[in-house]
Amino acid sequence: MRRSRWLPDFRGLPRAFWVLFAGTLLNRTGGFVLVFLGIYLTEVRGLTPAEAGYVVAAYGCGALGGAPLGGALSDRLGRRPPLVASLVAGGASMVVLGLVTGVAAIVVMAAATGLLYEMYRPIVSAVISDVVESDDRPRAYTLHYWAINIGAAIAPPLGAFIATRSYPVLFAADGVTTALYGVLVWLALPETRPAGASHHDAAGASAGAILRDRVFMAMCALTFGLHLVFFQWFVALPVDMRAHGISTAAFGALMTINPVMIVLLQPWAGEVIRHRSPLPVMALASVLVGVGFVLNAWAGSLPHYVVGVVLFTFGEILFAPASMSFVADLAPAPLRGRYQGVFAFAYTSAFAAAPALGGYLMTAAGARWLWIACLITGCGVSAGFLLLCGRRRDVLPLERI
Repeated sequence: MRRSRWLPDFRGLPRAFWVLFAGTLLNRTGGFVLVFLGIYLTEVRGLTPAEAGYVVAAYGCGALGGAPLGGALSDRLGRRPPLVASLVAGGASMVVLGLVTGVAAIVVMAAATGLLYEMYRPIVSAVISDVVESDDRPRAYTLHYWAINIGAAIAPPLGAFIATRSYPVLFAADGVTTALYGVLVWLALPETRPAGASHHDAAGASAGAILRDRVFMAMCALTFGLHLVFFQWFVALPVDMRAHGISTAAFGALMTINPVMIVLLQPWAGEVIRHRSPLPVMALASVLVGVGFVLNAWAGSLPHYVVGVVLFTFGEILFAPASMSFVADLAPAPLRGRYQGVFAFAYTSAFAAAPALGGYLMTAAGARWLWIACLITGCGVSAGFLLLCGRRRDVLPLERI
């Protein structure tokens, strides 16, 4: 019986991919600390809200440097050494972060933890690019993103159960699951850097080669712009909902829609986009994100907000695997790690900038104009991806355009 192309396909991917899938699921299921970090810093360590903000900012600054560093090291040293080192050292730093008490020490450890925790992400993306054929990459990145979100859906309630009993155990569990991912990589993942991508090739290919790749740099700029919109749901959206009388409990319930949709629908997305050019898919995803947020401009009740969350979650489900696959196809073999690191920097920096920008617009012009700006940005990003389509006919097979 012939299998439908619309059903998720778990077959045919190499063993190395499933090692990463299992490790990512383990690591993200144990990703407790960031969810409860603000509460821990203020209620357990007694920091002021401003001091807690410095700690979170330090973590973010470390994360900004971690992605490019991890990608560059993986091109120079191979995938396994920096991947194992970042995971094991990151796990250890998370445990230490839960033990230090002074504000300065907490800030330093937060920055170190952010650096190490972000280093591994572009390396994992590069490994998937190494071991999975181009036609299967959309499906592979879809399944990897699925693992991330299964873990992200489990971590908050499990973390809450642990945190009510012991915060040191919370930090230790987070650190141990991360370190175990490193052990799994060391034991089960062979080196995957392509044989042709020698140390000499990687060292000789300057960062200027990446900067001269106009399509890739445009991709990073468009990704940054889209995530300026998407990350508004972490700060601006809850503030706007509270202003309309939506309770904290109702917002918490709304927050579950996103990971639940991803867990239920993400495997199917890989089949939907597998035989399509990623650029039109990303263009559609950008419009969905923009429309999802602009609906908040006229929302006044929970059902209205639900519609918006559903729409921008559909956009996220399409954009994540399509974008990662596109970057993997663009990157020359000696520079795969660095390409993924620079790409990760694009959305990490948007995560750092979005709350401040959204807060400024809400204060200066009002929430409605912020949401309208989200639509304009989403549509502008969509147009940018469509303009790139003609630039990539020399790279992507015509049947995928």
